[in-house]
Amino acid sequence: MFIHYHIDMSILTEYTVAMLKYILLGFLDYGPMTGYELKQTIDNSTGHFWHAHHSQIYTTLRQMEKDGLVSSVFKSSEDALRRRIYTITESGKKELMEWLDTPMEEIQPLKEDFLVRMFFSGKRDPQKVLEELAIQQKLHKSTSKVYEKMQDAICHYGHPQTGNLSDQQKYWKLTLEMGIMYEKMYQEWLEKAIEVVKGK
Repeated sequence: MFIHYHIDMSILTEYTVAMLKYILLGFLDYGPMTGYELKQTIDNSTGHFWHAHHSQIYTTLRQMEKDGLVSSVFKSSEDALRRRIYTITESGKKELMEWLDTPMEEIQPLKEDFLVRMFFSGKRDPQKVLEELAIQQKLHKSTSKVYEKMQDAICHYGHPQTGNLSDQQKYWKLTLEMGIMYEKMYQEWLEKAIEVVKGK
């Protein structure tokens, strides 16, 4: 009845690590940053479509330094703390550009926990399903508001050392517009799902 998809988890894990590496290289290409600054930058930008945990970032940075893609030095700050500053190397810049210039010829698998729950909800109490759909509506409306605020702030967003980012901002806006359109589509689907569950 249903098509069976087999995904090799080891390949998926390698892909996840590789993507995080390129995200880190991309931000370090704007200018040197600490691991903390990278985490904050990711949370406020690519984290909306590619999330990374603090531990993953530091583990990946250490491996990237071993591979010669980044270098790091300790610097003392005004609060007397010594922070490790990461800088992209020429090898890192080359690998980043090679990745960016290599076309993606496959659609990546979608992972959507809520859709899995909906898929298997045939035996659930419809009222409980409606309650969950209502929660999702609130969550997605909240995300839409976040994206709208980001539209206003995106022209001023960036690392202090990035300088003029007009070309970069053009592509940031494009990815943000994709997020806004996705949230609009999701909310429309939620409204339809509520009507279906209610039997309208």
